[in-house]
Amino acid sequence: MTKTNEELSKDIRNLRNEISQMREIVNMLFNMVVEYEAEDAEDPFLGIGELIQSDVPRFNT
Repeated sequence: MTKTNEELSKDIRNLRNEISQMREIVNMLFNMVVEYEAEDAEDPFLGIGELIQSDVPRFNT
């Protein structure tokens, strides 16, 4: 099953195209994560539940 140079060149082009598409997908996912984390950092109520719970007096039983 020997491939010709033409077939190998075509396979290489296809693989490069697939790699390019995968890079675009990874970049989009990365940007989504970064934007999501940035939105969380700007949320003034983030972690407010932890603050409220820590201020509640606890009784030893």
